[in-house]
Amino acid sequence: MKKSDEKMKIKNKRFISLILSVSLPLSFASCTVLDKTLKTTKEDTSVCNYDDETTNFETTTKEETPFYVDDENICVTTNVNLRDDYNLNSEVITVIDEYDKLKRIKTNDEWDYVYYEGNYGYVSSKYVEELGDNFVEVDISDQNLYLYVDDELILTADVVTGKKDKYDTRIGCHSIYSKEKERYLKGDGYKVYVNYWLPFDKGQGLHDASWRTSFNKDDYLNGSHGCVNMKKEDVKVVYDNVSVGTKVLVHK
Repeated sequence: MKKSDEKMKIKNKRFISLILSVSLPLSFASCTVLDKTLKTTKEDTSVCNYDDETTNFETTTKEETPFYVDDENICVTTNVNLRDDYNLNSEVITVIDEYDKLKRIKTNDEWDYVYYEGNYGYVSSKYVEELGDNFVEVDISDQNLYLYVDDELILTADVVTGKKDKYDTRIGCHSIYSKEKERYLKGDGYKVYVNYWLPFDKGQGLHDASWRTSFNKDDYLNGSHGCVNMKKEDVKVVYDNVSVGTKVLVHK
């Protein structure tokens, strides 16, 4: 063999060795990167399967509406559960009767935190109506009227409401729609003169009843045609302290 051929062989071996020395590390590097990629994919899969409710690695949390102070006299428009927390799964403390009065302390416009007959709790805001600071309350069971001005009780008066089971005074949260003096009230079989007339529900209203000799608790068993009969001096106080639009809450 010629020397020139031997030199050529040596060069070729060196060239091959050089190529191998470069390509092998690259191959190993590629395998390492591929291995990391596979490993990452397995870890991501395990995270996806951890929580069936997880979608695209995002979770959603319902934000609660914050409560704010709102000191207000209110009533409920139907029988309502008073609950120990503001959700429908919470414990029921008691049941509030339709058109009972209570005190709201704070609200988030979905639930009201209230005080009612020695209990604190929550009622749904959709069953609530506001009374304001000036309002009249008529309690049929006790045959009493209460007048509140600037959130203070200024009058407690005996009354006679509609004749039981025939002309019952209608329960509800009404509004005074007129203020009149010295007029006649007419109805089926009667015509009476009154000094003060404060209608709040169709033909039913507050007025004096000079023809009544007593205002006892059981007098409503033979009571009015639906109006709230009052002593002249008591209805005058009411007349002087209410306006058209003032709420009249009637309940049993």
